[in-house]
Amino acid sequence: MLSIRPTVTDHVFSVFGRSIHPELFKSHRTRSLERKNYRARVDITSDGHVINFTGSRGATISEVVGSIQQPLPQQRRLLALNLRGKYAEELHGKRGLKYTSSFELEHVAADMFWMLQNQLQSCGSSNEMIHAFDSSGRIPFGAISFVHVETRERQLTIQAFHTFPDDYAIVKSTSIFCIDC
Repeated sequence: MLSIRPTVTDHVFSVFGRSIHPELFKSHRTRSLERKNYRARVDITSDGHVINFTGSRGATISEVVGSIQQPLPQQRRLLALNLRGKYAEELHGKRGLKYTSSFELEHVAADMFWMLQNQLQSCGSSNEMIHAFDSSGRIPFGAISFVHVETRERQLTIQAFHTFPDDYAIVKSTSIFCIDC
């Protein structure tokens, strides 16, 4: 079965004050994390990624990088932005939960794109999740999703890179979920 990512122009960055059900997405890689002060689930999906983060006192924030074609709930949607340029946001949630996020869409020259694509493919540690997508047919290489996960006692940091070979584009995001910070 082919797994081809939609184009970068069809993507949106969304944040919710609730959990997002993983059944809504086709997940290629999943990691569940549990610490004393929080639990989280990180999925690389066919469109990008989904992060569900719940603090020990029950407050939840979810982040979705996905296609505008993907049906998502409207209830408790805090943010929905097309992936263009740069953006940064900080939200203070209930029960001591703080969420900080930034993303950037960068178009690069072909040689720089292939160098970054190869570097992402060659990474691999226990803190990283990687999925290589099939080619769309126009270019012989498929997209890459790379997610780096750092856990601390009261904080989860996610760095994600999603490549779009047909557009020589890379979406970079950093998200920090923090309890009582």
